[in-house]
Amino acid sequence: MRFFAAVAGATLMPDGRDYDEQCIHRLEEHHTVITTEHGDTVVNTHTGERVVLPPCASKATSPGVGYYSDWVVDTVSRHPSIGRMATNWTVPAAPESRGPVPGMSSVYLFNGLETGTGHGGTSKGILQPVLSYGKSGCILNPLAGWRFTAFFVLGSGRAYCGKVIEVEEGDQLQGRMTKTGDSWMIEADAGAKGVSTHTVSGGLAVTAAYITIEGMVIYNCKALPKEDLVFSANSLSDSQGKALEPQWKTEIYHQECKPAVTLHGNDVTVSWGASDVVV
Repeated sequence: MRFFAAVAGATLMPDGRDYDEQCIHRLEEHHTVITTEHGDTVVNTHTGERVVLPPCASKATSPGVGYYSDWVVDTVSRHPSIGRMATNWTVPAAPESRGPVPGMSSVYLFNGLETGTGHGGTSKGILQPVLSYGKSGCILNPLAGWRFTAFFVLGSGRAYCGKVIEVEEGDQLQGRMTKTGDSWMIEADAGAKGVSTHTVSGGLAVTAAYITIEGMVIYNCKALPKEDLVFSANSLSDSQGKALEPQWKTEIYHQECKPAVTLHGNDVTVSWGASDVVV
């Protein structure tokens, strides 16, 4: 089974921690991940090959650095159970800056579902169709443009991703996560440009839905999208297929760029009050 790992060593992930390259899996074929508290099993659904993976270890980035790698702002809706989430958005103009050295800063825009109490709580994993600009654990090129990818990231340190779809400003996207039986299908749908998918089995129970802006190695507000970001036609349903009414609550983690969230019907808009602040 091909994991497309880079050279051995540590990779800085969007949460600001270094992860062993052996914990990052770039899967460009049909696959399912069966996840348990004791580790994961990756199954090639074409060949039946199974690879058993133990939990991973990670270490935090050294404190005192002049940047942050973290969620910038999100709006979250919590429910007893969630069985599906879908969101539409448009690829924005590229950020004005990639950091003090080109390729240092990256940004991620996504809708997502988490277990437990959600981000910063007891979450064991997150399902997320991610629009990224720059590098990530699954995109090694630090000068990559906009890319749309299905991700599954575990609290234990493992990250899985489907194929990477190249997109550009103005493209229409939809991120979907759907539960069928005990399996989740994550879909990053870029229309005619393709769909990135990833399947997770093991009965993962999610209770928190997100619209999120995340940054890695953010030195300056110009490393974030300048224009308003509209996440439209958000839809949620429970594990029985019954529609859920989102109860959005905004959480701001970094105030430097003065992020704000506006709610209008089923649309969520993220805007910025500052664009030239140095973090």
